[in-house]
Amino acid sequence: MSDGWQMTPTPDPKPARRAKRAKRAEAAPMAWGPTPSAGSAGSPSAATTPAPSPSSAKAASATPSSPPASGPADPLVSTGPSGLLLGAGTHGPIAIRLFRRTPTRLALAVPEYVTWLLAYRCVSLGAHLSIFAQEPRRWAGLVEAVTHGGGTAELLGPNDQPPTAGRPYRPSVIVDDADYYDGVHSPLGPWQAQLITTDVRAASSLLTLRGCEMALVAPMNDKVSENLRRAYALTSRQLRKCQDLTSNEVVLAMPRRAVKIAVPPTKLEYQHLFAD
Repeated sequence: MSDGWQMTPTPDPKPARRAKRAKRAEAAPMAWGPTPSAGSAGSPSAATTPAPSPSSAKAASATPSSPPASGPADPLVSTGPSGLLLGAGTHGPIAIRLFRRTPTRLALAVPEYVTWLLAYRCVSLGAHLSIFAQEPRRWAGLVEAVTHGGGTAELLGPNDQPPTAGRPYRPSVIVDDADYYDGVHSPLGPWQAQLITTDVRAASSLLTLRGCEMALVAPMNDKVSENLRRAYALTSRQLRKCQDLTSNEVVLAMPRRAVKIAVPPTKLEYQHLFAD
């Protein structure tokens, strides 16, 4: 150009940046995982350590390793992402949202230990346990185990009033095991659940089943299957899959769905509730 000004090409900074990054990588390589200790592979001491003989390896594999000791942060009772963990189904753990903004009713026609286990797991979530019992002595052991473990539980009579509602971190669970209390029609508040014991073999249980969002049942027979089918619109195929229950299995039934669940107590639950 006439004024002597000329454009010079600007050097591309990318090669210089790449070279700088490569230099830093050579100086301090990235290590994924913990830094090897002095006795790990690649150190002089590891190179001189003799390999185990076949006989010593066989002896080590024959001796089972002791289970890891549970630390103070390990949970005592596990819960599922939806709330209360019931047990294990065909495809993994099964949990139910027992405590919600809207009250929940659950019909129970299961062995007594399952009712105790379910109530105990509700307490482990922070719930206050209220029990209407026709025979209070049958429930005294559960109340004692709950209070001994730091929870709160009470036995209520015909003239007693249960809590009217719960709170998100302090829900309320009421067990209806008495003739003088009507758990199906009694008012419930938010974050409150009602566990209603019933005999699903009787034709009158249809009213109880239809008044509950779900039911836990064991054992199963033709009459029980028929009442569940009529109450929750279940198909014959769904009910056939829930037959032949083992001693620790129950059926969780709800509208248009039924699933078989194994509900064994954990070691800690067994010690607190059923050990002498």
